[in-house]
Formats: sequence, structure tokens, C-alpha cells
Amino acid sequence: MTSASPPTAGRRVALMYHALTGPGSPPAGQDLHYSVPAPRFDAHLRLLAAHGGGSSARDWLGGARPGAIVLTFDDGHLSNYALALPSLLEHGASADFFVNPARVGTDGFADWAQLREMARLGMSIQSHGWDHRYFTALSPAELREDLHRSRASIEDAIGQPVRLLAPPGGRMPADLPALAAEAGYSHVLNSQPGFLSAGVALLPRMAVTAQLDEDGLRAWLDGRGVARAQLRYAVLGLAKRALGDRAYERARARLLGPQRSGA
Repeated sequence: MTSASPPTAGRRVALMYHALTGPGSPPAGQDLHYSVPAPRFDAHLRLLAAHGGGSSARDWLGGARPGAIVLTFDDGHLSNYALALPSLLEHGASADFFVNPARVGTDGFADWAQLREMARLGMSIQSHGWDHRYFTALSPAELREDLHRSRASIEDAIGQPVRLLAPPGGRMPADLPALAAEAGYSHVLNSQPGFLSAGVALLPRMAVTAQLDEDGLRAWLDGRGVARAQLRYAVLGLAKRALGDRAYERARARLLGPQRSGA
């Protein structure tokens, strides 16, 4: 993907949200650790206004919003349509929504009509893999099929190009950028904290949790706090590699308690 004008990088970050929560019980399928209260998300967007506003990676890479902070959402939860979309429009922001075609329209997830409406209103609908299986659990042949199938399904349903990929759970084999390029993607957005760098195919993101307040977000936007997030990510990465995905998920569930609504 070529830029009309090169995006600003340096100290810029990309934020990775998942679901939002409003009044009442959240829909099924949401991990409450990553479910940000809607009023807090609105406060985040107000804070972003002083840092160039919020933009989808698609628009940022295309040069439309070179000074903006990149906003992304993983999983395609229903709250992305019901809660995030109105707030983004109110603040003149856009975001990428990475979805799994196999889960679109199932309990707790936005359906294709809602995703098409989001795209019509300026949002970017991109690939999160076919069904949220970790890419590290797939054989090379299965991964290639997943990448092609998810991209084609979203393009057919939305009617817009899909060029961005976010691996489920941040799990990715070392050769994912090359495999993604073969499947027609221009960039992979991972879950590793860091600053954006224009001209590379692998883009880092900062994972936003329910507990991230305005001071914490401000530290990221000002360039502070990123090193701490990188250290935490490295420690968790060691635990994941030592335990394996299944054992790590069980350990996480014991530490955090019940985290998925409806579970």
C-alpha cells in the first residue's frame, strides 16, 4: 500500500481495543479484562483530540491522517457497532475492525449488515483470521487457507479491499508477514507494544485493558509508559512459550477469575 503522503511515525502508537461495555450485562463472548467501559472510551477519544485525533491504520497508512493515533478493534464484538461506532463518529475518528468471518452474526458479535454500515460510515473492516484459532496452532497449509479464506469472505461481504491482518491472540509464526503478503495483505498488526514505524509491514500495537485510565493513556501518547508495556509483554511471552497456549490460558483464567461474559 503506497501513501499519498508519508504517515508520521516516530513516537506514534496504535491502540488495540476489543469490546466496550455499557449499562447492564455485556453480551456473550467478551473478555472483561479487555472490555473498556463506554464512558472511558469516550474520554480516551477526547484525549486523542490533543494528539492528532484517532484514525484507522488503513487511512493512516494511506496518508489521510498522518498525525493521528491509530485505533483498532479486534474480534468484531457487537459493542463495536452499538457503542464504539457512535462515539467514533461523534469525535470525527475512524478505526479498523478486525473480524473473524466464522463468528460474524453469532451470539455477541456484529453481523454483516452492521459491518457494512460501519464501512459505509468510514470504518475499516479487516481480517482477524477465519475463526479465531491461533495461527501458531495451524499447519502451514491450514494457515495459508485461513488467510486466503478470511480475506476473500470479508471482501465479498463488505465490498471493500482487505489488506490488513491482525493475528488472533497475537500468536504468530515468524514467517507470518511473508505468508500474509503472499495472501494479498500489505501489513500485519501484532500485539507487541512499540512505536509505529512507517515503511514496515509489521506494525506494533498497545493493548488497551478495562483498567487503562486517562493518565495511563496519556503516558503512552507522550512516549512514556511504552517501555514498561514492552517489558510486561516480554515477561508474558516467556510464560506463554514455557507453558504453551492451553496451559497459559488456564493459568490466566485462574489468576483473573471468570473473564468472559456468559461463561
